[in-house]
Amino acid sequence: MQKYEVSREIYNPCAGIYNFDMNFEEEVCTDNIEEVLEKWIGKKLPEFHKKVYDDGLTIEYELLLPRKERYTFSVIK
Repeated sequence: MQKYEVSREIYNPCAGIYNFDMNFEEEVCTDNIEEVLEKWIGKKLPEFHKKVYDDGLTIEYELLLPRKERYTFSVIK
């Protein structure tokens, strides 16, 4: 299993930017990130965009919820 440090950002539609959720700081060990996201949001994953960074160590999920959320998973070595 891979170990990740995870951050969450919440979209502010008034300002048109994402703000870090300072109350959310997680470390998780998983082979299935999407399953972890479903557990955190409490339902089946909605439509989302996934971006894997060139370093291969960072994966970003933008969940298209009524209020968009962005989760960034960074591999812990």
